[in-house]
Amino acid sequence: MERQVLIIVKSIVDKSLIGTYFFFFLNSCLQILFPPYPGDTITIFQGYLTYRMGFNKYLMLLSTISGSFLSSMFLYYLSYIKSDIVLNNRFIIKFFNLDKIHKLEDLFKKYGVFFILINKFIPGLGSLTFIAAGIFKLPLIPATISILLANILHNTMLFSAGALTGDNIEIIKASIKEYYRLIVGITVIISLLYLLVRNRIKLYRRSVK
Repeated sequence: MERQVLIIVKSIVDKSLIGTYFFFFLNSCLQILFPPYPGDTITIFQGYLTYRMGFNKYLMLLSTISGSFLSSMFLYYLSYIKSDIVLNNRFIIKFFNLDKIHKLEDLFKKYGVFFILINKFIPGLGSLTFIAAGIFKLPLIPATISILLANILHNTMLFSAGALTGDNIEIIKASIKEYYRLIVGITVIISLLYLLVRNRIKLYRRSVK
């Protein structure tokens, strides 16, 4: 699928600037709403095109971040107000592996909205996490902030990596693998630091009492 999409991207870029921005907005939406779609690959390629062809990098990045943020919020809000429908929807069951939803509940109780930020960087759990956040009724404002930060960090890192990879699909795929290995390592470290700080705060509060 990646090669076909890259061919379409090159065609759009050559014909229309507005169409280019709209395509990458749509690309980031599909990345969230249709997990089999190779959104990360296209976002890296977007970064490469931006630096090579002199597009406005801020507008290009904004198109991607806004698309992924709005579609992420759509999954969260829909799950928040219509959790019963979401859990029984054939499309969502097929593409989002809802069997993992209940396994995420204890982690949400443990980490709160911070878990949204962690899971955005774990392959296969990003979109599912937004659905779970809505089903488990995480507070709107903290959840929105976490979803926004997760999408900004994720897309900015992929976009920036595009300047180094070029348009070679194999190099792009290899870059994504290395990217996720790095992110998983960073995520583990951040999670451990979070738990350490939280436990220290709990111990301090107990000693004060």
